[in-house]
Amino acid sequence: MLLQSGGSSDPFASAVRTTRMPMVITDPKRDDNPIVFCNDAFTHLTGYARDEILGRNCRFLQGPATRDEDVARVRHAIGRRESVQVDLLNHRKDGSTFWNALLISPVFDGDELTYFFASQLDVSDRKRAEEHRFLLNRELDHRVKNTLATVQTVVLQTLRDASVPRTVADAVSGRIRALARSHDLLTVEAWASADLADVVEGALEPLRPRVGARIGVEGPRLRIKPRIATMLSLAVHELGSNAERYGSLSNPTGTVRVGWAIGEGRLRFEWRESGGPRVAEPAKRGYGTRIVERVLAAEFDGEAELRFPPDGLVFRLDAPADGIDEEATAWTAP
Repeated sequence: MLLQSGGSSDPFASAVRTTRMPMVITDPKRDDNPIVFCNDAFTHLTGYARDEILGRNCRFLQGPATRDEDVARVRHAIGRRESVQVDLLNHRKDGSTFWNALLISPVFDGDELTYFFASQLDVSDRKRAEEHRFLLNRELDHRVKNTLATVQTVVLQTLRDASVPRTVADAVSGRIRALARSHDLLTVEAWASADLADVVEGALEPLRPRVGARIGVEGPRLRIKPRIATMLSLAVHELGSNAERYGSLSNPTGTVRVGWAIGEGRLRFEWRESGGPRVAEPAKRGYGTRIVERVLAAEFDGEAELRFPPDGLVFRLDAPADGIDEEATAWTAP
């Protein structure tokens, strides 16, 4: 092989030998796809001498702690003669472990697969940082949930001592719980984004035992930003609470339909009630209405409108789809 010929003037061969990135080449035409070349950086990374490496399959670096799903990804790609990139937990000669960012690429001569080229990179520091961040997030989540529970207890006790009507206490408690649910969802998603369907269904969860399938939810899978997710959760909670107290869910037959879509660079979200008591526009806008109309529209940088036709309340949000990621699958509530 050209790479093994010390006198070669091939710049690629020289670069592979001298680069600080660990690299190996395997021969797929021979049994067990053995390593036929490794550079000095690879021997330094693994602690093995070159003569202990050549002729062996790369699996010799794997051990009991290597995740089966990662190994399966590599084997699947090799079997299909495709590239694959995966982080593998590997073992050095001295028994220590390291996270290996492995990139395997097939090299063809025409239609013939001539060898696999695999670069490696020790990313143990990054993995440790990720694990540390995960543990910190779990601890933060635990503390925030405890704080919200404490706030809820203090607020409710204060309202009781002040002889505030039960409906007001329930409204405040419900809003705190809506914040807690959105926090739980975002913690699971590492505070990167949240699925819009999960946000809506999480906000409706307290209503499901009482109204079941009378609330229908349908729309494409979308990823939205954390701040937007929190305000959307509060808005849907307010709409649901209002529907159960005064709107279409206040009787045994009324329904709610929630849906959203993206088109022409816009997100359109709608909450529509029907089958409930006759609707009239309220003389005064309350806190919940301000969340639904003003705050949510500001967070989405769009326009929001509450309408009160006689046959049922309608809420519509029209906002730019910038920063909203659409997935290929649709989602429908059970």
